[in-house]
Amino acid sequence: MSPRRAAALIALAYFIVGLLWIRFSDQLLLAIAADSALLTQLQTYKGWAFILVTASLLFFLSKRALERQRNLSERDRLTGLLNRHMFEQELDAELRFCRDSSAPLTLIVFNLDGFKQLNTNAGTAVGDRYLQSVANLLRHHYQQRVLLSRLDGDEFAIALPMLTWPNDVLPQTQHLQQLLRTLSIAELPDSSLTACFGIARFPSDANATSTLIEAAMTALDEAKAQGANRLRVYKSEYGEHVSKRTKLLFDLKAALHNQRLSVVYQPQFRLSDHQLSGVEVLARWHHPEEGVIPPDVFIPLAEQHGLICDITDFVMQTAIDELLAADLLYTHFPRVSFNVSAEDFNHSQSTQRFLHNLAKLPSHWSVVELELTETSALLNLEGVKNVLSVLHQRGVQVSLDDFGTGYSSINTLRLLPIQEVKIDQSFIQDITQSAQDARLVKTILAMAKALNLRVVAEGVETPQQAHYLKRAGCEEVQGYLYARPMPLSALVTFVSNLTSSKAQR
Repeated sequence: MSPRRAAALIALAYFIVGLLWIRFSDQLLLAIAADSALLTQLQTYKGWAFILVTASLLFFLSKRALERQRNLSERDRLTGLLNRHMFEQELDAELRFCRDSSAPLTLIVFNLDGFKQLNTNAGTAVGDRYLQSVANLLRHHYQQRVLLSRLDGDEFAIALPMLTWPNDVLPQTQHLQQLLRTLSIAELPDSSLTACFGIARFPSDANATSTLIEAAMTALDEAKAQGANRLRVYKSEYGEHVSKRTKLLFDLKAALHNQRLSVVYQPQFRLSDHQLSGVEVLARWHHPEEGVIPPDVFIPLAEQHGLICDITDFVMQTAIDELLAADLLYTHFPRVSFNVSAEDFNHSQSTQRFLHNLAKLPSHWSVVELELTETSALLNLEGVKNVLSVLHQRGVQVSLDDFGTGYSSINTLRLLPIQEVKIDQSFIQDITQSAQDARLVKTILAMAKALNLRVVAEGVETPQQAHYLKRAGCEEVQGYLYARPMPLSALVTFVSNLTSSKAQR
């Protein structure tokens, strides 16, 4: 309520009470008084009674208006949590208490992975309800005395005084991280978001409010740089990492602009006859000063800063040009696979981008396969469905990458036009030693067979793994045992040698 509205309400209440008093007070006194002496006595107190009544009413209304105004100044309007300004004041008071009593305090900040895409695709009203659900989850999760705040957008903060690190704090935080993965709202029953967490501790990491928040934010930046659903505790060297990433981002933009990225190819094989079944195209970046930058460093950086679509376009166009020029596509490789991100489906021109990237294909488009992870699909399910439905009609195939690592893989298979699943290499690594991994792989193979889906096992590195997968009924494999990622020139030689060796048998 604005001050003007509060003042208007108080004036109106004063006017109504005064009008009723003038109109009915004498009649009331006449009805009460039995004689003129009592009437005279009551009229003596009438003025004081009016003052008392109106003063009480004004006090009550003014108190309510001020409390509401104060609450609005302290609380985030959407979630009801402390806003940033009030959180900093309350945190400052907590730190003074902790400093005087030599008690610890842990500050946690987190934000939601993919909330920007959800907000854009589903609308701000749906995004707001998701944030309200997060706030309700925080209130329910933390029953003890804590400070909860929505700092800005999808960024939240939690101050935990008096709890020891790590025994009291870390299990609660990891549990919260798991709960956020399962959180959904009615409008998006198939969507759930992960979160990245940054943690800083008082007094070991910082001893003042501003520096403690800065340390937690630095840890959060470090967590986000490693990918989705990560947690990092502040370390002094993280500040240097942030500066390095800032420079790396600048250099990545320059590399894209000047076409300094490259592509490599990793062949895929049928286990039944060891024939080439496809090839996956991967982006590579050789930095002029830092050398080779691993994909798990620059790809998340590109996704965070809106560069991933440019990388996707570059990879698709470059690979198609190179494979056609080398006469490898359609002849030696019946399928070429490209990794795509949720951001690739996030814009109104997404369909046109893919159509443009594939326009040079001289024949059917079923030779092309798009690989997307379940997480990226669920971040923008409607956008992904709309784009894939158009491409699927043109023959483009779809593969669900890292299958088995998500929370609702079967439902994703139902919702999207998928022809292939790729078993994540984390399940393949110990398949011959871990009974649990072996059972998981067999379950995935049985389910894929029932749904008439092709299966590719990633990360096959030993003959024992390949032998086990063949016996289990896996059709195709990919990994260092058969071929490492290689540039086009090496791929041409590899295919030529493979063809020659088979001709000599």
